[in-house]
Amino acid sequence: MKRILVIEDDVSLREFMIKYFLEKEGYQVITAENGEIGLDKAKQELPDLIICDIMMPKMNGYEVIQALHEHQQTASIPFIFLTAMSDRANIRDGMNLGADDFLTKPFVSQELISAVNKRLEKKASTESRANEKLKTLRDKITSVLPHEFRTPLSTILSASNILLDEVETIEKDELREMLGYINTSAKRLNRLIENYLLYISLENSSASDDIRTEQMLCTEEHIRECITNQAKKYNRVQDLVWQTSISSGSVRVGMSESYLNKILEEIADNSCKFSDHGTPINVNVNTENNHLNFEFTDHGLGMTKEQIEQIGAFMQFNREVREQQGSGFGLTLTKRIIEIHNSTFHIESIAGTKTTVRFSVPLVS
Repeated sequence: MKRILVIEDDVSLREFMIKYFLEKEGYQVITAENGEIGLDKAKQELPDLIICDIMMPKMNGYEVIQALHEHQQTASIPFIFLTAMSDRANIRDGMNLGADDFLTKPFVSQELISAVNKRLEKKASTESRANEKLKTLRDKITSVLPHEFRTPLSTILSASNILLDEVETIEKDELREMLGYINTSAKRLNRLIENYLLYISLENSSASDDIRTEQMLCTEEHIRECITNQAKKYNRVQDLVWQTSISSGSVRVGMSESYLNKILEEIADNSCKFSDHGTPINVNVNTENNHLNFEFTDHGLGMTKEQIEQIGAFMQFNREVREQQGSGFGLTLTKRIIEIHNSTFHIESIAGTKTTVRFSVPLVS
């Protein structure tokens, strides 16, 4: 049985009209005579929907919805304002605060029931999509995560076991080689864990506003260094073809250094990983339209239109063609960071020929 909290100071409207009609429809109704009591009951009961008057003593409806949005458990509860004021300004103020709908007094029972049903159906639909997305994510984790963790762990365990067994007799060159295997695998495992943790944190929408306020002073030297360091891991520095044009030598962008570095590392890593040694990796950087714009083009495996559309966490393509190192969601991580910053991200690709990735970061004064 769905529970509805009704916050209304008019006892006859609250108890003998709204409550009566909702209970007749099969809903469980909780009532509160003012905003303070209603806020407490919302936190305690966590109803499926809240109907709240605007003009009330002690705490008005605007203050109630603002307080609800400050708490994670109550922030997403559907909220319907109940008001005798019909002018557009008050309705707009309520919607700007996050209200889902309005009922203007006086109203008939069918208007009330229709508004309630509509909001509960929308909530159910949203939850269904969220659950489906979570199920898909869990399925991908189940299929990909064990392999991605076991691969570097197997190398670390195998190499360390050899070292332990042969510590007295192993040659210096073999020792260096084994330690190199362990170090490379440990770095791969560390990066994999960091990417998973970052992806999870980015899905926490409550952090989005804080992320968008971060800034950094970006220089051409910083960009070149970040991309070059990634190319060194694949011995591809000589394949980088640069075309850069940053006005004034440096620009301030609306993104933190750690996020910009992560984007550049992931795109450069994909460009190096999925194209052959000796083929060019074109990097174009410029400042136009109040944005710092990046374009990466590699001449490698490429992707089909369907694969581009399916880019998502833990999605891996053409594993039978080329063994992928990592979980296969670097581009998804990149796309998510850029989306949070209200910027653009675009991929063009010809399967088996080339891939071009473009993204922009807003400039700030």
